[in-house]
Amino acid sequence: MRSHAILGLALPILLGATPGAMAADKAAKPAAPTPVVFERDVRPILKAMCFHCHGEEPKPKGELDLRLVRLMHQGGESGPAIVPGKPDESPLWERVASDEMPEGSKKLTAAQKATLRAWIEQGAKTARPEPTDPALARFTEEERTFWAFQPVRPQVVPTIPNASPDRPIRTPIDAFLAAKLAQFGHGFAPEADRVTLIRRLTYDLIGLPPTPEEVQAFVTDAAPNAYEKVVDRLLASPHYGERWARHWLDVAGYAESEGGVGLDRLRPVAYKYRDYVIRSFNADKPYDQFVREQLAGDELNPTPNLTDPKTIDQLTATGFLRMAPDLTEGSNVLADRNQAVAESLKVVGTAILGLTVGCAQCHDHRYDPISIDDYYRFRAIFDPMYNLKTWKKPSQRLLDVTTKEARAKAAEIEAVASQRTKAIYDKVMARAKEIQQAELAKLEAVERKRVEDALALEAAKRSKEQVALLEKYPNIKEVTTVGNALELYDPKTHQQLEKERAEVAKLRETKPPTEYVMIPAEAGQPIPESAVMFRGDPEQPKAKVAPGELEVLAQHAAGWTLPAKSPNLPTSGRRLAYAQYLTNGKHPLTARVMVNRIWMHHFGKGIVATPNEFGMNGDRPSHPELLDWLADDFVRNGWQIKRLHRLMVTSTAYRQVATRTPELDAIDPDNRLVGRMSVRRLDAESVRDSLLATTGKLDRTMFGKSMPVTEDLDGRGVFGIREVNIFGKPYGPMTKVPEAETWRRSIYVQASRSMVLSMLDTFDLPVMSPNCDQRRTTNVPPQSLLMLNDADVVKASEWLGERVTKEHPGKLDLQIDRLAKLLFGAAPTAEESQLYRSFVEQQTAYFSANGTPQWLAKVKKSPAVARNRALALLAQTLISSNRFLYVD
Repeated sequence: MRSHAILGLALPILLGATPGAMAADKAAKPAAPTPVVFERDVRPILKAMCFHCHGEEPKPKGELDLRLVRLMHQGGESGPAIVPGKPDESPLWERVASDEMPEGSKKLTAAQKATLRAWIEQGAKTARPEPTDPALARFTEEERTFWAFQPVRPQVVPTIPNASPDRPIRTPIDAFLAAKLAQFGHGFAPEADRVTLIRRLTYDLIGLPPTPEEVQAFVTDAAPNAYEKVVDRLLASPHYGERWARHWLDVAGYAESEGGVGLDRLRPVAYKYRDYVIRSFNADKPYDQFVREQLAGDELNPTPNLTDPKTIDQLTATGFLRMAPDLTEGSNVLADRNQAVAESLKVVGTAILGLTVGCAQCHDHRYDPISIDDYYRFRAIFDPMYNLKTWKKPSQRLLDVTTKEARAKAAEIEAVASQRTKAIYDKVMARAKEIQQAELAKLEAVERKRVEDALALEAAKRSKEQVALLEKYPNIKEVTTVGNALELYDPKTHQQLEKERAEVAKLRETKPPTEYVMIPAEAGQPIPESAVMFRGDPEQPKAKVAPGELEVLAQHAAGWTLPAKSPNLPTSGRRLAYAQYLTNGKHPLTARVMVNRIWMHHFGKGIVATPNEFGMNGDRPSHPELLDWLADDFVRNGWQIKRLHRLMVTSTAYRQVATRTPELDAIDPDNRLVGRMSVRRLDAESVRDSLLATTGKLDRTMFGKSMPVTEDLDGRGVFGIREVNIFGKPYGPMTKVPEAETWRRSIYVQASRSMVLSMLDTFDLPVMSPNCDQRRTTNVPPQSLLMLNDADVVKASEWLGERVTKEHPGKLDLQIDRLAKLLFGAAPTAEESQLYRSFVEQQTAYFSANGTPQWLAKVKKSPAVARNRALALLAQTLISSNRFLYVD
C-alpha cells in the first residue's frame, strides 16, 4: 500500500509524484503541515486495510462501519470510534496504534498511522458533506478524478529561453525535462562520448553490442547527422524487432508451456505468436492495429482466407489471449477454468490498461475506483471466448491454417508413400507365404491338408484337436505371424525391406506439416450469461451483468456502448468493439501506458515508475505534462512506435552522461528529473547474446521453433530433450541438441515456465505468472559465480581468445586491443593495455609450468596453447567486469 505522507513536500509535488514515493522528498523542508482530509488521505488507508471487515459486508464486524466519518461518530458496539482533536481518546487510533487492528499479519505502516493520527488531531475533517446513503460513497470524487482516469490533454511545449549551446533543446522532450530541472536550479548533464552513445543506442534498439567497425564508423563520421544515421540504421535492423518484441512478450506473459506445479505441458505452436510480435515491430505496425489484432484478430476475419499471410498473421495475433497459465488440459475442473480466465484478464488489464483490474475479482478494488461489478462487466467482454460451461481445453483452441497448396502436396506425397507401403507389405506377406509353404511341403499330403485347414481358422474357432495339431509343428505359423517376425525367418529379405521402409519414412518427412495457430476459439460458441461471482466463486453467480467498460473510464466515453452480440459476425463481436474503443485515440490509458513503457526501456524508469499500475496504488508521473504530450503526439502521428523511439533517443536528455553529481543526488538520487542518464545492467538475453555476438558464433537466423531446454542430471537448465513424468520431472537419458543449433538469439530459447536456461535464470529472466511488467535487476553472488565457472562462459572466453589470435596471430598488443574493442567498443588506454599484457604474460608463464602431466606434455609440444589459455582467461575476466555487463 502506498504511504500517505502528512507533510507537503516540494519535489514530489513538482514532479507529480505520490508523497513519500521518492527519496528526494526528504530533502524538502515544508513550512507547515498539510491539512489532512478524510477522502484524500485517510479513506484510501481504511479502504485497503479495514473495509473488508468494517464496510463491505452487509453486517460489519462489531457493527462498526468505517466508510463514512459520520458512521465513525455513530460507532459500533463499543461506542464512537473517533473523538475529533483527541486521537489518544479515539478507540480507532488506540486499536491501530497498538497493532490490535487490523487483524492478521498486515498492519498499517508508520506513515499510515501518522496520517490517521494527524487527521484525528486536526478534527477528523471531510472535504465535503457526506452522502446519507453509504452506498453512494462507494467511490469518492478524488478517486473518480484521479489523473490516470482523465482524458489525455494536449500540452503546450515549454519555452526554454537560455538553453546552453552544448546542451540544446533538440526535441519537445528536452523542453519539458529542462523546464522541470530549471525549477531546481539544474540543467542537463554533458553529452556522453560517441563510444558510450553508440553502445547505449545499439543495446537499447537491437539488444546486441556494436561491432568495433560500427563504433569506428560513428566515431570518425564528421557529418552533422552522424548520430541520426546510426539511429535510422538500428531501427531498420531486423534485430530491432527481436529486441522490442521481447519487451512486449514480457507484458503479454509469453510462455511456451501451460504452467502448473506438476506437469507443465508444452505449447508446441506458441512460438508463432512470438514471431508475429517480432514481425510487427520490424514492420512498424501502428500500435492501435497491434492491439486490435491481438484482442480480436479472429473477429477482424470472420470468414478467414487461409491463403492470405495477413489473415494468418491476425489470427496468430490472438495468441495474446492464450498466453496466461491454463491447467485445464489435465484437470479441466471449474476452478481451474475460472483461474485461467482470471489470469488472462490480468494480462489484458495490465498490458494494455496499466491497471490491476483483477484485484476486483472477489471484492471492490482496495485502491482504485473499480468495483466488483466493473470487473465482471469487463470480464463479460471475453466470456464468449472463455465460456465456463462449454470450455475448450488448450488443445481444442488450435486452428489448422495449412494452405490448400500444402494440403494438396501432402496428400500427393502420402498417396505415393501409401502405395509404396502397401507394396512393401505385399512383399512381406508373399515371402512369409513362401516360408510357410516350404514348411508345409515337408508334410505328407493328408497331414498337410489337416494343418492347412487348422491355419485357415481363427485361433478362437479351432478345435482342441486342431490346436494340438499346430503345437505338434511349431515351425509352421500363420502367414501374418511369419511376416511380423520376418527378421527371424529371412534376415536378408527383412534388411532389404527395412531399407525400403526407411525410404518411405524419408518421403513422408518431405510432406508440408500441418500448421496450427493458437486462437480464442469463440466462433460457434453459445454466448453465456455473465454474472457477478460472489467472492469470485464460479459456483456462486449472482446478479447478471452486461459487457462494458470500467465505470470510472466510461464517464469519458459518452455515447459508447458495447453490443451484446454483433449482427455481422459469427462471434459476439465484443472483443472487436472493445479493441476499437481502446484505440479510438480518446481512451485515457491506451496511449499513456504504451509511451510510458517505451520511455522506461530507454531511460531506465518510466515517467510512471509503476508501468503496470497507473492506478492509485502506483507512482504518480514524474512529468505529467510530458506524458500527456507524448501520448497525444503518439496518437496524432498514427501510433508509430519507431517514430517515438527516434523522438526519444535523439533528445539531448537521452545523450547525457550517466555520471552522478553530489548536487543533483542531493535532491534527486533516483534520477526522476532525468538530469543524467541511468546506468543499467544488461538483461539476461543481452548477456547471453553478447557473448555469442562478440565471439562471432551468433546465429542470426530468425523465427521458427524454439531451442528446447530441459534439466540435466544436476538440475541445471540446459539445451536438450528429456522425457517428463506425470509430475513434470525429467527422467532418463538426454537427447543433446547439436551445439551450433543453440547459437541463436535468446528470444528463440524455449520459454517454458518450469524449464529455464540456467544462464538466463541467473540474470533475472522472469517467470510468467501470469506476466512481467518490469524486470527486477539483482546483483547476487550466483551471477559472479556463473561468470567464473559456467561451462558456456568458459567456452565463450576460449572462442574469444581463438578469434583474436586468428585475426592477429603472434601480435599480443593487437590481440588485446581487438579484445577490448569487441567487448567494450573502445580500445584500451595505455595503462589498461599494459595491465592486460602483464596479466597475459604472467598467466602464460604459469600455464607453461603448471598443470597435469597431460597438459604439460601438450604445452611442450605446442607452447602456444599456454598463451591461448591465458588470453581466454583475460577474456573471461573482462566478460565478468561491470564494464561489459552494464550500459552507461
